[in-house]
Amino acid sequence: MKFNDLKRKAFFWIERLQISRSERISISVLLVLLAVLFTVNFFLTKTFNYSQEKYDTLIAEFEKRSAELRQEQKELDQKYNPQLTVSETPTSEEVEQTKTEMEKEPEHDEPASLKIINLNTATSAELQTLNGIGEAYAGRIIEYREANGGFDSIEELLNVKGIGEKRLENIRPYIKLID
Repeated sequence: MKFNDLKRKAFFWIERLQISRSERISISVLLVLLAVLFTVNFFLTKTFNYSQEKYDTLIAEFEKRSAELRQEQKELDQKYNPQLTVSETPTSEEVEQTKTEMEKEPEHDEPASLKIINLNTATSAELQTLNGIGEAYAGRIIEYREANGGFDSIEELLNVKGIGEKRLENIRPYIKLID
């Protein structure tokens, strides 16, 4: 009787889902196929034969060939460019030192002969000597100056398109206002 009850409940759910006979067959076939594939996959798992000796042999061969290539490169450099000295692989200390040097804040390259420039009378060439001011920015500064009758304050440079707080702070020590 229990089997008949299970059968009745199964048919009840099938009727409730409104699945046709062909859909039931398709789902059953797919479920059986899925079960077969999982079973086959379980029995056909690949095992990896890992041998430390083979791995060590490969690493040794790699190191040997790398050393030969470095030596060949060194010989070529000495033959064609004798003043160039080829260093060996950098030590971990040298790598760390290079990293710390790269992380430092970049210093601005400022010419020693940089003079203070008057914003209200400077030419385009003079403005271009400022760090971060190129031909386009110099042209915009001159256009603004001519359109507004000169600058009344250094902060007025912020009204020039493209000049922001950071750029202004970089050039502030090198500019002044004189009418």
